[in-house]
Amino acid sequence: MPFPTLENKALTGGYEESRRLIRAAMRIPISEDAVERQFTLMGYPAALYYVDGLSSDDKIQEYILRPCMRAEGALSQERLLRQVLPVGSVSPTLHLETVISRIYGGDAALIAEGLEGALVFDVKGFVKRGVQTPSTETVVMGPQEAFTESLRDNIVLLRRIMHTPSLVSEESSVGTRIPSRVCLLYLDGVARQEDLAELRRRLDGCNVDYVSSMGMLEQLLEDNPYSLIPQMITTERPDRAASFLLSGQILIGMENAPQLMAVPMSLTQLFHAPDDSALRFQYGSFLRLLRLVGVIISLLVPALFVALTSYHMAGMPLTLLTSVQEAQSQVPIAVFPATLSMLVVFSLINEASSRIPSVMGGSLGVVSALILGQAVAEADLVSPLLIVLVALSGLGSFVMPDYAMSMAMRIAQLLLVVAAGVAGYFGIILCLFILILRLSSETSLRWPLSAPFAPRRPRNPDQLLRFPVWRQRLRGYTANPASMLRARGRMRAWDQRKE
Repeated sequence: MPFPTLENKALTGGYEESRRLIRAAMRIPISEDAVERQFTLMGYPAALYYVDGLSSDDKIQEYILRPCMRAEGALSQERLLRQVLPVGSVSPTLHLETVISRIYGGDAALIAEGLEGALVFDVKGFVKRGVQTPSTETVVMGPQEAFTESLRDNIVLLRRIMHTPSLVSEESSVGTRIPSRVCLLYLDGVARQEDLAELRRRLDGCNVDYVSSMGMLEQLLEDNPYSLIPQMITTERPDRAASFLLSGQILIGMENAPQLMAVPMSLTQLFHAPDDSALRFQYGSFLRLLRLVGVIISLLVPALFVALTSYHMAGMPLTLLTSVQEAQSQVPIAVFPATLSMLVVFSLINEASSRIPSVMGGSLGVVSALILGQAVAEADLVSPLLIVLVALSGLGSFVMPDYAMSMAMRIAQLLLVVAAGVAGYFGIILCLFILILRLSSETSLRWPLSAPFAPRRPRNPDQLLRFPVWRQRLRGYTANPASMLRARGRMRAWDQRKE
């Protein structure tokens, strides 16, 4: 439960007993921002509790205190709710745990002599960031809105796109001592009920004090915590989140997290960019193939170079072999340690450029790469060809739209280079075989990551290649089978003269 010390306590002992329990739970008067406002309500003593800064003082004054102090007549909960209080969202409760959790979420709680339990008002007024443009999922075509740290605002952004009551939001919480609000979003009738039940079970089983970020929640919910490949896909774009919902996936949102997670996922979704659906299918397919080529270059080029120059020089053309040997004869470091160190340096430059202030980040990355590359080449520490290949493999890793997948590629890249340095081609093949075996066994919410290709599943023709919109009749293979078809009949109104 969110507050272990308040478990099973109820506000049923009268006004003074309820006041004592709430004051003790809020640490009044020790905690400076915990506010207790006492007043008279229709001739009876009453008290209002809230946290300064989380609740709106103007809303409290206008919609709670002023109407209550002016009210006359007999005191009853029904009369308060129907005639006195103009607040839109009011919920009565008898549980102390619920009252304290709502207060520290920005709400206010009212207790009074003659009222059973407490009335909780939605008067949130804390400072929050407004809707801005995406920072990691930038697009050329498409909307330019991104999620924020406010879970309520994120749900509103989704409902602005999807005007349907089928979009269901289930609220929950994680954290045994400090609760964090979590919300499950799905399309009723499209998402599978067994997937929802499994996700609810995993959320209920999160036995930690506090969940601080979406990444921490992902580690608590994923199938295999030791997997190199991400098993949940995150997005900061409402339009992409809506496409996940339409495919039958379930979204997970959390307070203070500017992203939403989608489960279950397939491996091909990691190659999809947000604006692929906004482009013509020829352009989208070309860009996805380009990303696949970039991934192959990033993973294999450094490892193949190490294997060729260290073990299989007979496999190179004579002119290339002569050029490599001449360049290598002038440098003191062997190819294998030089390649490994250059990949690490490239990762250091990328990490440094992403951590310093954004005004300097881009220029630092470019300047550092140019200066270091030129200095290393002029000092004859590594060959210029190796610098070119490492830079090319770095560009290949940047084409991945998913940040977590790009990190997995860098780690796999280093593993392949080590395997090539130890055993040449045999090491590369063995390492690739192990990685493919591991990938084939990975699951996302118990669904195979390699599906719908292995094992084969009914699928929408928008996987590695993007087919025309009017050919995409099916939803994702994880959707409810009863709603697999997106439309019945034609999906495009063809010119009748062509029929």
